[in-house]
Amino acid sequence: MVSFLVSCIVFICCCFCSIPFTAEASPSKAAIVESADRLPLLTEGRRLVDQNGNHVKLACVNWYGAHMELYSVHGLHKRGLNQIVDDIVEAGFNCVRMPYSLDLTFKSTHLIPDFALEANQHLKGKTGLEVFHLTMKALTDAKLMVFLNNHNSVAAWCCNADSEDGIWSNDAYSAEQWMESLVFLADYYKDDKYVIGMDLRNEIHDVKGKQRFITWGESKDIDNDWKFATEQASKKIYEVNQDWLIIVSGLCFSFDLRSMVGNLPVIPQQRKLVWTVHYYSFSRWWTKLGDKLSENFEWEGGNEEAWEKVADIAGRWTIVVGVAVGIAVLALVARRALGFGQSIVIVPERRLVSVSVFGVSLFLWCTLGAGGLRVGGGAIRDGYDEAGCAVMAIEADMMDAGRIACYVLAALGAVIGIGSFTAREMVFFDSEKSSYKIRSLSKDKGIEMKETGRGEGYEKERLSDAEDSLSGAGEAKRGVREDYLEWIVLFFVVNFFLLGVIGLCVLSGLRSLALKTPTYEMLRDELKPKWGDLDGSAPVLVGEFGSGTDGLGHDDDWWKQMIRFLDEFDLDYAYWPWNGEKWNDEAYEYENEGYGLVTVDWDEIRYPEKLSDLMSLG
Repeated sequence: MVSFLVSCIVFICCCFCSIPFTAEASPSKAAIVESADRLPLLTEGRRLVDQNGNHVKLACVNWYGAHMELYSVHGLHKRGLNQIVDDIVEAGFNCVRMPYSLDLTFKSTHLIPDFALEANQHLKGKTGLEVFHLTMKALTDAKLMVFLNNHNSVAAWCCNADSEDGIWSNDAYSAEQWMESLVFLADYYKDDKYVIGMDLRNEIHDVKGKQRFITWGESKDIDNDWKFATEQASKKIYEVNQDWLIIVSGLCFSFDLRSMVGNLPVIPQQRKLVWTVHYYSFSRWWTKLGDKLSENFEWEGGNEEAWEKVADIAGRWTIVVGVAVGIAVLALVARRALGFGQSIVIVPERRLVSVSVFGVSLFLWCTLGAGGLRVGGGAIRDGYDEAGCAVMAIEADMMDAGRIACYVLAALGAVIGIGSFTAREMVFFDSEKSSYKIRSLSKDKGIEMKETGRGEGYEKERLSDAEDSLSGAGEAKRGVREDYLEWIVLFFVVNFFLLGVIGLCVLSGLRSLALKTPTYEMLRDELKPKWGDLDGSAPVLVGEFGSGTDGLGHDDDWWKQMIRFLDEFDLDYAYWPWNGEKWNDEAYEYENEGYGLVTVDWDEIRYPEKLSDLMSLG
């Protein structure tokens, strides 16, 4: 009896130990749409709803491979098709994003190599398209919603800035063939309600090397205007399938919706439009800049430690510059209060010396500012160009507008400065009379003097050349020399303070930026505007995001912030990816997929804490 009980306990323990997806790994699950009667989905503002008007949250995972060289989702070499589908359901997801290539539909006779189907003997000898259909059926039979994603044209890994796969019309397939593929699948799956839509194209971007620059709503060029292509494709799809959601990628690698949300595509059913965006930790501009700083200054620790050093350096110099400016201000106040050293008026109570200095200073600083904005705008635009996002360089456009404003102010400053100075009206302090004198030189009248005591009204007195103690051409020249001296002194004093104030602003701003980079507010301020302020014109689906081999774990700031952002705006999402492995066609072998939720054996969750975070989103 004892041996029997022990055997039972061992058997039960072994059974539970073999279950890869425990309740601890997925404390809650996304709601499965149990009845197809609730489908198809519609949009209602920024949410998706079913046929009864109930909110349906898409909690999806990407399962890739059909868009690559093997023409099949990965994992079928190690685990049965239905086992993988059951694992996805058990993990808590209610939806799968399924990438595919145009090659898959146009090269329909391409056979999948046997080694890629080793755990699915019944699939051997089938084509990529046949296995794709069987994979889709297994998913939808499990009541998982699926939306297709035309990931690329030629079967391969995707994407980089030099690849034309970010454009639906390229050397491999035309825009017409792209639409033909979409329509073929729309027609094939029209009777399967759980196939809910089509993500028309993955990560739209420019290809600078081939002078392909994508626009939105600027032309009727189906090869280069994404809005027009979207409208034409949706019309074709709805000729055969009225149920599908039309999921439209943002520009700049599915990152930027700013030019799109205010200019909606006109599709046959506006309540079917969904935006999709992608975002990874390496997408953050401050991460790239931090890494570059770390590299150039040979700082260890990469992005995070680089910004810590910047914050420390900027903080120390803020104190130094602040103290210097403070001492200078105190010195001037003391000098003014004690009444010493006033042979030259530093801050004249009146007039053209001050006006001239102000005008020339305005010219100087605006010219420098315009130059800085030109360099900054050029750097941003070059960065966007290299990343395949030239048309989305809105920040650079703003800098160009600022540069034009600086040039206008610089011209105004030059007119004021030169005009005031050439008026030859200069201010002096007469220490004997404790009054200010304004000398204005005139060709035919000699020297005219205006005199006032401190705080009193002006009294005018005409003096001839002979009567004035400072009369004659010689005295006039001396007056002009003193005018120049006062102007120069005042110019340097004023611009010293301007330089100090500007320096304080730059240093304090840099320190503030450095301290903000690890915060949620930084991420929120970056994403919310670029994703169209999430204004409710259409739902926003985060079609790709993930982390793993980049060192970002469950406790990393970026991951926590991303989960918080998804939760705050209740966004639909598709984690990238489910895969435990990725096919490397050059090495002709599978390799570890570090971002994957499952292990390389495809039989247990690799990141249970991350899965728990995802399921907490509902």
